[in-house]
Amino acid sequence: MKISVAWIFDHIDADYKKININDLVNAFNKTTAEIEGFYSVSLNLDMFSLVSVKKINDKNITVFSSEWNKEIILTVRDDQKKSDVFLVKKVNDQYVWATLSDFHCEKDGFIPALTIEESLQSGAWKKQVFFDDYILEVDNKSITHRPDMWGHRGFAREIAAMFDLPLIPFEKLSVEKKIKNYDEFAPASQYCPIAITLKDQKVGKRFAAFFVESIENRPSSLHMAYRLAVTGNRPISMLVDVTNYVMLDISQPMHAFDAKQVPLIDARLAKKGEVLTLLDDKKLKLTNEDYVITDGKIPISLAGIMGGKKSGISDGTTSLLLESANFDATTIRKSAIRFKVRTEASARFEKTLDPNQNIDAISRFVYLLDVQGIQYKAADTIVSLGKKSKEHIIDIGYDFICKRLGVQIDSDFIIKTLEKIECKVEKKADMYQITVPTFRSTKDVTIPEDIVEELGRFFGYDNIPSELPKKGLAPSNIDSILSVREIKRLCARSLRMREVSNYAFYDEAFLKTINFDPKNTVEVLNPVSKNWYRLTTSLIPHLFKGVASNSFDHEAVRFFEWGRTWNLVDKKVIEKKSLAGIIFEKKSTLDFYDAKALLNRLFESRSMAVVWKKPNKNPEGGWFSSYQTAELFHEKKSIGFAGMVDASFFANVSEGSAFIFELSGDAFVEYKPALKMYKPTSKYPGVHRDISMFVPIAVTVDEVAAAISFVDTRVHEVNLVDSFQKDEWKNKKSLTMSFIIQDENQTLTNDQADTIFEAISKKVVKLGATIR
Repeated sequence: MKISVAWIFDHIDADYKKININDLVNAFNKTTAEIEGFYSVSLNLDMFSLVSVKKINDKNITVFSSEWNKEIILTVRDDQKKSDVFLVKKVNDQYVWATLSDFHCEKDGFIPALTIEESLQSGAWKKQVFFDDYILEVDNKSITHRPDMWGHRGFAREIAAMFDLPLIPFEKLSVEKKIKNYDEFAPASQYCPIAITLKDQKVGKRFAAFFVESIENRPSSLHMAYRLAVTGNRPISMLVDVTNYVMLDISQPMHAFDAKQVPLIDARLAKKGEVLTLLDDKKLKLTNEDYVITDGKIPISLAGIMGGKKSGISDGTTSLLLESANFDATTIRKSAIRFKVRTEASARFEKTLDPNQNIDAISRFVYLLDVQGIQYKAADTIVSLGKKSKEHIIDIGYDFICKRLGVQIDSDFIIKTLEKIECKVEKKADMYQITVPTFRSTKDVTIPEDIVEELGRFFGYDNIPSELPKKGLAPSNIDSILSVREIKRLCARSLRMREVSNYAFYDEAFLKTINFDPKNTVEVLNPVSKNWYRLTTSLIPHLFKGVASNSFDHEAVRFFEWGRTWNLVDKKVIEKKSLAGIIFEKKSTLDFYDAKALLNRLFESRSMAVVWKKPNKNPEGGWFSSYQTAELFHEKKSIGFAGMVDASFFANVSEGSAFIFELSGDAFVEYKPALKMYKPTSKYPGVHRDISMFVPIAVTVDEVAAAISFVDTRVHEVNLVDSFQKDEWKNKKSLTMSFIIQDENQTLTNDQADTIFEAISKKVVKLGATIR
């Protein structure tokens, strides 16, 4: 963005020539935003002359320069009108129309027709218009959060505060008008004969209108045309130029309608399929997400972006309806991108402008009409629709400011600095009540820390002494970190599994593949994709996806994941740690007990006494097998589920079979195993025995092992040796259990061992077993 220094100082009661431009740029870069560069602009006025059009034909135009006392023949141009005054340039012995590039503008085109008093056209005009200036090239990205900085007055406010210069009150640069407020509808009245309706106020927030019954429609002012050109904008005509000048001046876009072409105003969201032809002849097919200004029937302007051709200012315009509004930033940005129409107006609306400054824009517009000496007849009242924004009040303490800045600053500095940027400050003891103007609170200054930032940048960050932060070396408990590290190590080494790490979101496309629709999920407000919008309630689906992705290249895989899950319980989000794993075999059939024995290694290594029990109901998901699933308990609390994957369900993932588990990660982290004490090995030998039996399928291995262990205190190390089933056995299975009988005080005789073995046999028979 290009900013004129001379224009800035229209708002400051000082001479910019007395300030070193390098000092200004350096101070601005340190305090406010990044100026990428600057350059001086000026005109060699000896090369230029004003001319009036005398004759026009198809091939050329004859003009007369009273300054050079010479008739000149020039090429035809589109905007030629007899008696109009234009600017020409002499290059060597040739005469050409002056172009925008002569005014240091990068756009193509001629300088438009100009309004100059006849008495000045002979050369005196060169003393009336100031052409020397400095242009600042500002990095737009550095002021995205500062909508007030998208106009010259915003820069003037900052520079005046930096150099302690008097900022000219806005009241002296505007014409105050009465304001008639309405909510949604303003009927035709003495203030404005055109009725106005403001609908969809979440998008069209405020709308101000000013009716000009009659106005002198004349060519551009040389002074205003030059200012617009050097800042990269195209001058057109006086009425259009003034609206653009106000936008660049106070960062509020405006639009002037030809009042005769507008029977009424209806501001609303467009209807899908409506068509609008813009001022540049571009035709748009609108959507129901675009905000438009209509004449009650058809759109006549794409709000906040560009006006329509039907109602725009033309040479025949003699009355105006001036519009100054405030629109939703997101809606304007989306429409501008959708239609590939980016304008100076849309660039400003995208930054969330101050809703209240639309009235200021009209007051400034009227002031500029008076300064230019334009004859007009207008209403004395502005019609305003929509709610006015309130000033933001922030309470902040002196100690809070100094602590955040890391340096003691004077109270007078705090008050004066904030007042320079037009905040109101009331001090009570060590507390400050700060009223932030709406041009800053709309997007930028809303919390106490923002006030600290404002003070810090004017105090000067380079004035804050450098000091390394102090870091306390107090000991901290890292048991949970070590626990997670140990669990992962055990899964990777003892269980020979590979760790995976997945997104915290469900893959919606894969959920459809496995026909899983999770319940009580947490959805994010602004998902990056429609495929990733729900947080996981289980880690198992991610593991299934991992198997599906690898089953083509691998016949067996083992994955585990340590992650988090989120569930919505009574409208509250419950976040938990989770440990899940999958063991997959593509060709061979997995055995539940082999997988169980493998998982038990994890529990044994953590010294966790885990009991496997038949679940009362299958957990959510429907992927566990009905008959080969267990609910795991530790210290009588459920810590998760483990079991075979249902064959029909797993067919949606891959061929083969799989064993899965999902356990409470919090249970692992919170569990503190008892310290292990060394116990010397008994010097008396143990007796190793096996027992083979048929048991009902409903009887678990854990129940059999517990029964054997509790028969006698001398029974140790009860383990499953073998387990198998046959179809002809129906509801029975064969188990072989091994155990050691050992006395720490003596060597057992065969009779003693046999007595214990017989007691064990009787115990398992009570469970329904048949000794083989």
